Amino acid sequence: MLPKVTVIILNYNGKKYLGSLLDEAVESALNQTYSNTEVVFADNGSDDSSVEHVTKKYSNKIKIVALGKNYGFCLGNNLASKQVSPETKYLLFLNPDAMLSKEYVAKLVSLMENDQTIGVAQGLEVSQDGSRGGIGGLVSIYGEGHFVWLEEADIQSLESKKVTVLWASGSAMFVRKELFDKVGGFSSEFFMYYDEIDLCCRILCLGFRTVGILTVRYTHKAGGTVVSKRTKMRARYFDTRNRWLIVIRYFPKKFLLHCSAAFLAEFLSNVYRSSFKERALRRESFSLYFRIVSYLVKNLGRELCIRNSYEKVQKLIANYAIPEPLPLKINKVSVASFMMEHGFRSEKFEST
Repeated sequence: MLPKVTVIILNYNGKKYLGSLLDEAVESALNQTYSNTEVVFADNGSDDSSVEHVTKKYSNKIKIVALGKNYGFCLGNNLASKQVSPETKYLLFLNPDAMLSKEYVAKLVSLMENDQTIGVAQGLEVSQDGSRGGIGGLVSIYGEGHFVWLEEADIQSLESKKVTVLWASGSAMFVRKELFDKVGGFSSEFFMYYDEIDLCCRILCLGFRTVGILTVRYTHKAGGTVVSKRTKMRARYFDTRNRWLIVIRYFPKKFLLHCSAAFLAEFLSNVYRSSFKERALRRESFSLYFRIVSYLVKNLGRELCIRNSYEKVQKLIANYAIPEPLPLKINKVSVASFMMEHGFRSEKFEST
């Protein structure tokens, strides 16, 4: 019998912000060639007509879970994962602005069933305009997460490969449910951003790796639901704060000086730039960094305890950390050469 796969689509005001993209995401999950698939649509307390729309159109095909309020990406997906079928072996976390190709689930099941060392995987993420594709991410020694974007020439040269990376994108992340449950799912305090890096680091500590493959694709409109000024400021808070949490938890001591210097420079730069803004914007920027620093100081003891639990990752992460941020124009760099230079492995992938 084919292993059970559950696709979890976590929605927040998707009908209002995404329009027809929401339907395309749901239908792409329903139209998979892989037969043993179920779809769970979990709503994070939307105040638009998302639940009503999806219920009316798909209630006989998918399971709808109304969470009642916005729990964020992490806790929202964790709660949704409790609603899947007991026999589910794999979870696919799908953004409501991401559309899967028809063989996405089948290809990733084949990959995972034939390589038990893989804990997390993703296919090739293609931007909505089709201009670039990516297969997961790395980190810099300064703590920044970098998605590895590929030129078409690189995609063609690597098409038969599976490439080991540090983390897979949460927009279409394929995970062994046993491992997801074992590590406790996403860290709910992250809310959103850097959550997939955190999850993949904890799974790496169990001895399982993350890979990206190019033999199957999905399309993603990144940031589709982060639109309002208030939402963007909240996103900036979590993006910055969670980057610091990743460094404290998982980075080796030899990188901490680099990270501290980078964070201090970033902070001073933002303070300087804010001084030229109008009073309301200046106050908002100061408040953002004050809240971040306050959170880190308040929770430092907890974070250091977490750090002590992941010494194995601290030893391994140097293999996934690039010595400086990726060039601004990655399309001018041969990604295949870049990965070889920094010790990344690409292996032949034979589909079954």
